[in-house]
Amino acid sequence: MKSLKLLLTVLLLVTYSFISYSEPDAGEKVTICHIPPGNPSNAHEITVSINAMPAHMAHGDQIGACDPCVVDPEHPDCQ
Repeated sequence: MKSLKLLLTVLLLVTYSFISYSEPDAGEKVTICHIPPGNPSNAHEITVSINAMPAHMAHGDQIGACDPCVVDPEHPDCQ
């Protein structure tokens, strides 16, 4: 009886993990502040596939709208 309960518990947990896990939809889009490498003064907002996020984060882009103080600490609103 104990082994049956254990088996049912394991099956329930495995089934739940498959149901609750979902891959990001390749069509999902996210807005980022794209800061071109070597040209941070040309930072601008773009919308990219969620699958492109790691590459953009790797070179310094940020999730969400561009914050002028992050892009240009000398910006008049940041002092």
